Amino acid sequence: MHCHMLSVKLIGIIILFLNASVSSVSCANILITEDLASPSHQIWNYAIADALVARGHNVTVIGPKTISLENKKFHFIHLEGLIEAISGSGLLLPEALSHLSALGNFKLYNAVSLLSCNHTVHTKGLQRLLNYPADFKFDLIILDLTISPCLLPLIERFKTPPAIVISALILPPFLSEIFGNSFPVSYVPYIMLKNSAKMDFLERLHNFIFSKIDLYWKAYYLYPVMEQMSKTVFGENMQSLDALGKKATFLLCNLSPGFHYSQQLTPNIIPVGGLHIDPKKKLPQDFQDIMDTAKDGVILFSLGTNVKSNEMSLEKKNSILKAFSKMKETVLWKFESDLTNLPKNVIIRKWIPQNEILAHPNLKLFITHGGGLSTIEAAYYGVPMVGIPFFADQYFNMELVETREIGITMSYDTLTTESLVEAVNKVLTNPSKYLKNARRISSLMRDQPQTSMERALFWIEFAIRNNGTNIYDPQSRHISGLISSSFDIYLFLLLILCAFSYSVLKVVSVFCRPVNRKQNKIKKN
Repeated sequence: MHCHMLSVKLIGIIILFLNASVSSVSCANILITEDLASPSHQIWNYAIADALVARGHNVTVIGPKTISLENKKFHFIHLEGLIEAISGSGLLLPEALSHLSALGNFKLYNAVSLLSCNHTVHTKGLQRLLNYPADFKFDLIILDLTISPCLLPLIERFKTPPAIVISALILPPFLSEIFGNSFPVSYVPYIMLKNSAKMDFLERLHNFIFSKIDLYWKAYYLYPVMEQMSKTVFGENMQSLDALGKKATFLLCNLSPGFHYSQQLTPNIIPVGGLHIDPKKKLPQDFQDIMDTAKDGVILFSLGTNVKSNEMSLEKKNSILKAFSKMKETVLWKFESDLTNLPKNVIIRKWIPQNEILAHPNLKLFITHGGGLSTIEAAYYGVPMVGIPFFADQYFNMELVETREIGITMSYDTLTTESLVEAVNKVLTNPSKYLKNARRISSLMRDQPQTSMERALFWIEFAIRNNGTNIYDPQSRHISGLISSSFDIYLFLLLILCAFSYSVLKVVSVFCRPVNRKQNKIKKN
C-alpha cells in the first residue's frame, strides 16, 4: 500500500513537471524591434516586453524612445533621432491632419513609412545591434511591421530564429494578406475609411478600390523601395523582404472580438486586442484625489500621443475651454504645455494615466481622438465616448464606436463651443443608450476564457518551443491571390461560357439563313 502511494505521488510529480515544461519556456533570449515613432504603439509593445520579462525571459527592445523607460527591466537599444525626424517633418500638426481625405491619409502613411525606414537603417542604434558577435543567438525575434518592414533582415542576420509579427493597428489589410488571410473587402472597412460593416454598393466599391490600391502599392512600390534602403546596411545579398516576412510564424494583432467587426482569421493570426490593458494598475495619489472628489463626475479629454492639444489653433483652444466652462463636471485635459485663464472646473496635465482613469467609476465621459488603443480601452471599461478623429484609423475607429452605439463623432474642422456642448450633453443625457451599450460591450470583452495578454504569451512561447513552426500557415500564404481567390477558375469558366455561347449563336445563325432566303424568294414571287 505504501509503495502504491509512493508510485502515485511520483507519477503526479512527473505529470506536473511535464505540464510545466510544456506550458512555459525558461529564460529565452528575445529581441523586439520597432521603427514606429508612436508612443501609443510603444505602450502596446512594451506591455509585451514587460510581460515576457516577468516570465523570466531576457528581452532586448530596439526602437525610438517615445515614452519613459523608468522601471523597465528589458535591455533597450535607442534608434536615435527618429522621433525628431517625424515631428520635424510637420506631417502630424492638428490643423493639417484635420483636412486630410482618405487619399491624403494614404499618402501620409506612405510618407511616414519611407521616412521611418530611411532614418532607421542609418542609426547608430541599429549599427550597435548589427555589431553583436556573429554567433550571438536570439531564441525569438518579434517585429512590429505596422509602419515598415525594414528590420526584417535581422532575422537573417541572427541565423533565422523563430519570428513573430505584431501590430497595434487593429489588423492592417496588408499584414492580413501577408499571412494568407484574404482581407474581406465586402464587409470589413479599410482602416483609412469611414465605412461601417454594412456598406452599400458604392461604399463597397470605394472600400475595394482603396484596399487593393494599398495592397498593390505596398507590394510593387513601397516594399521594393524600402528593400533598397535596407540593402544599404544589410548588404545586396540579403533575402527579399517578402521572403523574410513569410518566415514569421504568427501575427499578433490588436483585434478584440466583441468590440471590433467580426471577420474570418487564418490560424496563424492571433487576436490579442487590448493586451496592454491592466485593470490592476493603481492611480497616482494626486489623480486619485481628483477622481474621488469630483462631485459631478469627471470628463477626460485626450488627443492621444501623436496629436498634441497645445498645437491646436488658438481659436479652437478657446472654443473648447468656453465649452468646458459651461459643464458641471470636472474636466481633466491632457495638455502638453502650460495654459492660463482656465475655468474652475478644468484641470490640465502634461501626462495622464489614461488606463487607470478610464477604470475609475467616477469617470462619466471620454472625449478622444479615436485612436486604436484609446477606443479599445474605453470600450473595455464601459466608458461612453465623444470622438474628434484626425487621421489614419481614427475615423474607422469612431465609425465603429457609433455602430456599437457607445459614442458619437464630431469634426475638428467644424468644432465650436456650441457643437461640443451639444455633443457632450447628447451622450451624458442618454445613458439608456450610450452608457448601457458601453457596459454591454465591456461585459462581452471581459467574458473570455483567457486575457489577451495570456493568449499572446502562450503563442509567443509556443513559437519558441516549436522552433518557429509554420504548420498553421494556410496554403494561401504561398500562392498568388489569383489562385487563392479562384479567380483563374472563374475566368476559365467564363471563357468556356463565352465560347459555348458563341458556338450556339453561330449554329443558330447557320440554320436561320436558309429560312430567311426562302422567305425572301416567296416574297419576290
